[in-house]
Amino acid sequence: MSTHVPAAINAAKVYIDGSNEVKGIAEVTLPELKFMIAEIEGFDIAGKIEEPIIGSTDVMDLVIKFSAINGDISNINDQQAHTFHIRAAQQHIDSATGSAILKGLKVDIKGKVKEFKGGTVKAGEKTETEIVISCLAYKVSLDGKEIINIDKLGFKSSINGIDQAKRFQSLLS
Repeated sequence: MSTHVPAAINAAKVYIDGSNEVKGIAEVTLPELKFMIAEIEGFDIAGKIEEPIIGSTDVMDLVIKFSAINGDISNINDQQAHTFHIRAAQQHIDSATGSAILKGLKVDIKGKVKEFKGGTVKAGEKTETEIVISCLAYKVSLDGKEIINIDKLGFKSSINGIDQAKRFQSLLS
């Protein structure tokens, strides 16, 4: 039985609000998925424990680094929510044959710019300008299979197709 071993990102593009390709991107750091926790202690617990809260995530940030300042940055640094579409060709290795296999990685993030770091101006070098986006929604799919679908304002928290928030929503009505 063969498995597909993830190897590398071959190429990637970023689009804003569906169609405008963003130029000059050097690197994108995807959000860290961290669940909110409750710290529990009591007579019947030997110390403290942290219990992840079902369906609730902590603050998530998308970081986009640019080679240099350009007009695309000013279009998204307007304190309005934008949707960032990251598309990548991800190379895998078939463990049985050693052949390279390409899979499509899709990441969609809705959020607002919360930080703008202009970078350093130095002759002959990149400015390494950076924007940090506070995420309201975060969706990741690999080869058409949904892996993560978080929508904070829509109260959705789906991991591998299982909506964690639905587990308790029926108890609220």
